[in-house]
Amino acid sequence: MSDSSIHELLKTKFGFENFRTGQEEIITQIAQGNSALAVFPTGSGKSLCYQLGGLLLDGLTIIISPLIALMKDQVDFLQSKGIPAAKIDSTLSLEELNQVWNDIQSGKLKLLYTAPERFSNEKFLSRIKQAKLSMMVIDEAHCMSEWGHNFRPDYLKLTEIISDLKIKQVLALTATATPKVAEDICRNFNISPDAYVNTGYYRPNLTIKMTRCDHQAKQSLLLSRLQENPSGATIVYVTLQKEAEETAEFLQQNGFDAMAYHAGMKG
Repeated sequence: MSDSSIHELLKTKFGFENFRTGQEEIITQIAQGNSALAVFPTGSGKSLCYQLGGLLLDGLTIIISPLIALMKDQVDFLQSKGIPAAKIDSTLSLEELNQVWNDIQSGKLKLLYTAPERFSNEKFLSRIKQAKLSMMVIDEAHCMSEWGHNFRPDYLKLTEIISDLKIKQVLALTATATPKVAEDICRNFNISPDAYVNTGYYRPNLTIKMTRCDHQAKQSLLLSRLQENPSGATIVYVTLQKEAEETAEFLQQNGFDAMAYHAGMKG
């Protein structure tokens, strides 16, 4: 596909006039039949690389994501654009699941989201092998490296699964790959140096500041900071799902419209 055709697809399907930094390079690699690694900051458009790239390929693109809530958001967005996308996770009814499999079997579906743990299910593997598979997308790809900050054993199985399913292309995505992690990813998925695009980590619209405090003082300090700057939206990062829920509850009790968002959410 020509550059002009890719730009036309960007405009007609997604409503964007121009690509963000790095997107076109990755999509071009996909169009040329290559595997690739995209290391882009959070919020800089990694998802478009496979959403548009998958439409260029003749077959089904499988997206591996560890977050059920994120899968739902992505599928809702794609369906609103008229792009045939679906997810397979624990939230589906039997009727919904059967419809997804029917769409896969008929070749109607272009993008399928699921978690890495799904590939431990023999029935799922048996059925997905019958589909025409064009590419596997591995979101949060740093999880497959023992050098990564969020190592998940199920990600290690993906290399063997890709071989077993005879998938020829892989797109690995992450916002947090150190040089060692990027090297691991490229080696495991046979990604050439030309197909590794790192747009850097600098975000001019973000400022990071730290305040050391005792654990017991964290909530009161957070509350005072939020009360000092009441306008606009705020994201509070924590390390545990339970802590996310406790923090949201604490803020609600103190008059803030707060809610938790984490990988354990069902929808």
